[in-house]
Amino acid sequence: MTSGFTFPKPEFDIESTVERAMALINRTLQPSLEEAQKVVDKVRAGKPLVAPGDLVGQVTRGNRIRAARAVSYSLPSILPGYGTAISAAAVPVALREVLKEAVSAAIKVGLLYDRDLTDPELTRIAVLLVLTDGAVGLDKTGRIRPDAILGRHASLLGQPAAHDALAALTAEERQEIAASQSEILRSWALAVGPPLLAGLLPFGLGPMAAANYVQHVLKGTITAAVKVFGPAAPGTVTVGELPEREVQRGDPGS
Repeated sequence: MTSGFTFPKPEFDIESTVERAMALINRTLQPSLEEAQKVVDKVRAGKPLVAPGDLVGQVTRGNRIRAARAVSYSLPSILPGYGTAISAAAVPVALREVLKEAVSAAIKVGLLYDRDLTDPELTRIAVLLVLTDGAVGLDKTGRIRPDAILGRHASLLGQPAAHDALAALTAEERQEIAASQSEILRSWALAVGPPLLAGLLPFGLGPMAAANYVQHVLKGTITAAVKVFGPAAPGTVTVGELPEREVQRGDPGS
């Protein structure tokens, strides 16, 4: 006769995980412009003669650090079984945190390029365009099709100074993009979510893998934000590599 405890073997359904995440991330598209402006002003004050493209990495550094930390701490797969089960439940929260920092980074890029972001509707659809571009860049399955999400506005993806084109749209045309918000966020979550399951690897290996992946996600978002908010002429973007020690000890103040 044998008895003993066996660790549970949780099963993961990325579709249902994304659905749970949607309830959280739909409320994450309104970051504080005041806080973002303070970060941008602080970086600019230190280097007033440096071009905006060369300050992108500094302005968004805190977002990359916080996103990596949040994912690492939200996926506590220290031990097999229980740790993995707890981590699985935390994936929607991790998705929300990554989205929060991605949106915040995009807003800072817009302010760095002196875009007027006081129109909440225009700013929202600009951020949605950034997220769509990021989702398309991350998607390896071919399931995310810009024309299916944005319709006739799909041509805006990758277009330099897309913010100018968005500002020139009629109210009806802007609403067409805004109406795709749920599908855009779902596509973004489906593109970002599956690799985060690497965070479920046991013995602490997963959180580091997830944190490294988040750096890739944030850098893609920042690159897309520069295309949307930057000037029509191609500019230099210096995002830079984030040393591993910054994930552990970096100053997240920016």
